[in-house]
Amino acid sequence: MSPAAESIFRSCGRSTGRAIVFFLLQHVVVSTSLPAQVSQPIPAIDVVNQMVQAETAAWRNRPYFRYRNQERSNRTNGHLWEELVVETPDGSLSRLISEDGKPLSSNRQKEEDQRIAYLATHPSEFRRGTQRRQQDEARMPELLREVPNAFLFKTVRSVGAYTRIAFQPNPAFRERSYQDRVVHAMSGTLLIHTPDMRLSELDAHLEHRVEFGYGILGQLSDKTHFFLTRGEVAPAQWATTKIRVHLDGSILLLKSISRDLDASRYGFKPVAHGLSVAEAAAILHATTF
Repeated sequence: MSPAAESIFRSCGRSTGRAIVFFLLQHVVVSTSLPAQVSQPIPAIDVVNQMVQAETAAWRNRPYFRYRNQERSNRTNGHLWEELVVETPDGSLSRLISEDGKPLSSNRQKEEDQRIAYLATHPSEFRRGTQRRQQDEARMPELLREVPNAFLFKTVRSVGAYTRIAFQPNPAFRERSYQDRVVHAMSGTLLIHTPDMRLSELDAHLEHRVEFGYGILGQLSDKTHFFLTRGEVAPAQWATTKIRVHLDGSILLLKSISRDLDASRYGFKPVAHGLSVAEAAAILHATTF
């Protein structure tokens, strides 16, 4: 897979940090001495700029959690895995506890124990395994800053505390990288929890085929689709709870690629911000969450 395709897939797999937009719900101001008045909606671009500031701050001060992950993907060879996951500044450490609804055999449990024990005593190996993902995550603030320029936004409707917004590529946006090219080809909708100005749902797809190196290096088809939901998993702390990704394309005109991910995360509990790999391993051994 091309570096651009790998970057998009990984950033949609575990990563919780995605380019998003927000719209402020209009409200009614009632006075006992004056007739009720309806305020004018804030222009979408102004709300997007507010979102960029808020999300950038949240990203830089993002919390860490332990949680359960249920996933069916290429990584699991199409099986349904349930894992215990502990986040650390160096990446997420996981422990497989069941496959297709069945507990692991004693041999596979032993293999998991040995794998986690090895990583706990060889943190450099763990960091190497998560290095590319960490590099992708470090680009998130820069990606967020591009959002107001990359898309055009339109409010679809507001219901209660939520506003749904449609977005599409901005023809005036100048792409500077393969990642820009993929992101800029996306269109879809966002569901925003307006009181907290946080993303609740992203549903996006590629509007057209995206080529790399004039199609010689590879391409992603318009069948590529991204979906995620997020929620408040602790007071004022939001996290991704559902991810679905379908990546369709080819590499070097020779090899077809089809990457699929369907994952649900639940049971979030905060952990220490500076947790080491060894401490994360101890949590995985000490509890079933």
